[in-house]
Amino acid sequence: MTADVHTPPGLPVVGSVHRLARDPLRYLAGIQNAYGGQYPLVRVDPPGNRPVTVVTDAELVHEVLADRDRFRRPQGSEQAQRREGLLSSDGQLWEAQREVLEPTFVGAQLADYADIAGRTVDDVLADWPAEGPVDLYEEMSVITMRVITQSLFDQDTTRERGRRVREALEVLGRETEFGLLDFLVPDALQTGPSDDLEAANDLLDTVAGEFVERHREQPDPPRNMLTALVEAKQDPEVALADNELVDEAVLFMTAGQETTALTLTYAFYWLSRNPEARQRVREEATTVLDGDRPGWDDLNDLTYIEQVVRETLRLTPPAWNIPREARSPVRLAGTDLDAEELLMLSPYAHHRDGGAWDDPESFRPERWSGSASRAQDSYFPFGSGPRVCIGRQIALTEAQFTLAHVLQQYDIQTTTADLDFRLGVTMRPDTALETSVRTVN
Repeated sequence: MTADVHTPPGLPVVGSVHRLARDPLRYLAGIQNAYGGQYPLVRVDPPGNRPVTVVTDAELVHEVLADRDRFRRPQGSEQAQRREGLLSSDGQLWEAQREVLEPTFVGAQLADYADIAGRTVDDVLADWPAEGPVDLYEEMSVITMRVITQSLFDQDTTRERGRRVREALEVLGRETEFGLLDFLVPDALQTGPSDDLEAANDLLDTVAGEFVERHREQPDPPRNMLTALVEAKQDPEVALADNELVDEAVLFMTAGQETTALTLTYAFYWLSRNPEARQRVREEATTVLDGDRPGWDDLNDLTYIEQVVRETLRLTPPAWNIPREARSPVRLAGTDLDAEELLMLSPYAHHRDGGAWDDPESFRPERWSGSASRAQDSYFPFGSGPRVCIGRQIALTEAQFTLAHVLQQYDIQTTTADLDFRLGVTMRPDTALETSVRTVN
């Protein structure tokens, strides 16, 4: 290992890994602000397990994410290997999947998805009280679950099914939470999946299987993601896994639902703490929409609301860390890395880098109308490179439309003072956000 990697001071034997495990967000943000611009790589040495290296150089983050030949998604956990959908597959299988699914997320399809988002928010708001408490995250989960299943499967879903999926995701979140033992105990000695985790995975497979089965039963199914996969499996030159349909349905149903629901939940939280920004959102929504639900033609006019969404993703990115591992011994930024060395590429930390952002801890949507750039290296809430989130435009559009449509009808106030998080694959609220709603008309 060369001198280009810095190792922070720590305790004997365990080094500084206990700090990372105890409070990953604070530790990673601290590493970023203490060593970013000085050391491109900062190494944490867990005894008895594989090395862990934090990438603090933003350009290097994008280099790693773009280099599929040398770096891959970590392969260690059973949960990561359970399904072979686009989000978890690798190599030629991933290439085949991406080629098949890409057309589903571009072009005229996006206008259809935008209309679905507008109608869905309308339907959900019809059940809201004129005044009273709501479970904000649950309501946002209902909206995003319905949007994703209608957009990609052409099938609506019920509130009850959405609740079951959300509860299963909560189990997965608890089971994959960051902890000290993850670093100190070698992968081979980690305990296997619990009964609760198996039950949650089985439920997700069952729900996804129901969508797939209803799709297969249609004599003339609509053109959607499942149709593209069915047709691809009939092509002998496209090698897709036997359980591809269910795997993809699970992964898009859960990833597309959870991350956008979290983005919306956090956006309402930030707007509650910043009433001037909330008023600007309402004024823009009222001016552009005039009481109607949003449609694709309105998207470009919701400029301040787009800035709110981008700023929410900066401060509270649901994908707080994007892990990669070296496929084999490699050299990165003049440093030798071991095979399977874990790299931590943290949007949360880079989004709070004082060297890249003015007043990084403050919620300032207007920064996106000035010096901040969508292409800024230190901003990557959807990842980067060839594996950048395929549904990012759907997510951004859905978030803009939901904020606009809700806030032109309701005042939303969360009274939770400070956000605490539970960290697994995503960054979820540790407790429910206490939220009240009141109609404004």
